[in-house]
Amino acid sequence: MSATVGVKVEEHFHSEEQQRETAKLGMWVFLLTELLLFSGMFVSALVIRVMHPDSVTAVALHLKYWIGATNTAVLILSSFSMSVAIELSRLGRKRLMRRFMLLTAALGVLFLMLKGYEYYRDYVEHMMPFLHWRRYELVGDPASQLFTDLYFIITGLHAIHLTVGIGLVLVMTWLAGAAEFLQQHQNRIEILGLYWHFIDLIWMIVFPTLYLLNR
Repeated sequence: MSATVGVKVEEHFHSEEQQRETAKLGMWVFLLTELLLFSGMFVSALVIRVMHPDSVTAVALHLKYWIGATNTAVLILSSFSMSVAIELSRLGRKRLMRRFMLLTAALGVLFLMLKGYEYYRDYVEHMMPFLHWRRYELVGDPASQLFTDLYFIITGLHAIHLTVGIGLVLVMTWLAGAAEFLQQHQNRIEILGLYWHFIDLIWMIVFPTLYLLNR
């Protein structure tokens, strides 16, 4: 039966707990700055909705609700699999941990595939106002155009963060193949988990803000 693993303490830290908490604090500070970035865009989307409800509703009717709902379920599952991977890392169950990390990355890829299909449908339906060479479906309605642009900016930034997260999970899974990885760097798995949960949290705000409130 596997025992809980320790972590190699760097010489500039007094204890394993101090090293772990310092790393978590650094990640929380970074995530807070990212949350502020997204918050400004969420507030802008809500203001447009209040001031121009008809225009926003016209855009919402083109959004693929079933894709947004499915992707919400996908990210919830990915958060669960990442949480399991973190707990397994604490127990020293490296092989099983790596499998759950790969599952997490696979769910992230599934999310991006569904989102890519949704973008394709937006293109087919002429719902990309920033493509000046292609007619916009709701031409003559600047409020709807602004909301649509915000939709692409918000979901695009989220997709970029998710892509980075998938890359980090895959790299960490590969590095975890080393014999002494968990004994020396288990805290890296937990820090990565914070980033992944943040990505999921942002989508939990994106989905109701863009898909639900406007229908």
